[in-house]
Amino acid sequence: MSKENIIADLDYASQLAKEGAETPLLGGPIGLLWGVLLTSIFFYQWGVLSGTFGLSETSLAIAWLAFAVIGGLGSYVMGVKIDKKAGSNSAANRVESYVWTMFSGMLGTLFIGIILNMVFAEGTYKLFDLVMIVGFAGQGLAYGVVAKMSKMRMLHVASFIGFTASAVCFSFYGQPVVYLIGSIATIFTVILPSLLTMKKAGGSNA
Repeated sequence: MSKENIIADLDYASQLAKEGAETPLLGGPIGLLWGVLLTSIFFYQWGVLSGTFGLSETSLAIAWLAFAVIGGLGSYVMGVKIDKKAGSNSAANRVESYVWTMFSGMLGTLFIGIILNMVFAEGTYKLFDLVMIVGFAGQGLAYGVVAKMSKMRMLHVASFIGFTASAVCFSFYGQPVVYLIGSIATIFTVILPSLLTMKKAGGSNA
C-alpha cells in the first residue's frame, strides 16, 4: 500500500469519526413514537392480564395489531422526512439506523418463533414476556453502540437502564405485573432518551 493510500485511509477514518461526534442523531421522533406506543401497549396488557380493565384477553390481538400498524406507518413517514435532513447520511446516523433496524429484526424473529412454538409445541402466551425481556436487553446493546459512535454520554445511561430493566422484568417472568414494570421502564429507556436526542438535534440546527 502506497503512502498516499495510507494517508487517504487515515483522512477517511478521521472524517467518519468527526461526523460521528459532531452530527446530531436524527432518529429521536421515531424513537418517541415507539416509546409512547410501547408504554401504552404494555400498560394495556397489564390491565387486561391482571383483570384491572375487565377486558377479554382476545382484545390484546387487536391492540397489538394496531400497535404494529401505527408504528410501522409512522416510522416510514418520519423516516422519509429524516432521510432528507442534513446530516442524515453521517456515520452516527447510519449506525443508529442500522442498529435499530437489526434490533427490530431480532424481535420479529423472536415473535415468529414464539408463535411457531405455540402452534407446534406447548407454548403459552406467557412466552411473549420474553419479547419484552429480550427487547430491553437489546435496547441496552443498541444504545451502547450508538453512544460510542455519537459520543452522547446520556445514551450510556439509557443503555444501563435497558440492561437493568431486562433483569428486573426477567425476575417477574410469567406474572402480569411484568408489563406494568415494562411500561414504566420504557419511559426511561425510550421516551426520555428520544426527547433528549430531539432537543440536542434541535439545538444543533438552531
